Amino acid sequence: MITRCTKYTSVDGDNKIIDDTTRDTIEGIKNTWSSQGRRVILLARKTICREQIQSSTESGQFEDEVMYHARSDLTLVGIVGIVDPPRDEIASVVSTLRGAGIRIFMVRVCIS
Repeated sequence: MITRCTKYTSVDGDNKIIDDTTRDTIEGIKNTWSSQGRRVILLARKTICREQIQSSTESGQFEDEVMYHARSDLTLVGIVGIVDPPRDEIASVVSTLRGAGIRIFMVRVCIS
């Protein structure tokens, strides 16, 4: 989520603060790509010092701690839009399902 990012990596490789204009531009790209049926993935990173993690990597708590740190102060490094075209056999599958009385709905969920 873009709201978790406070910085972004520019094309020059420099880390810059995300201002409202940059955030709006990224949101606009995400929304445009999503409306075109693309799967949109935001790529971000954060360096966490060893001292910030209390659990061992083998512990079940390790993932929880990492996820806790990933909630804020991320650096956006890219945005990817993946085109996932329907398979050729989808039309016949949908026809078969409809023939069996099954109704099909497409649901789009947007979480900001």
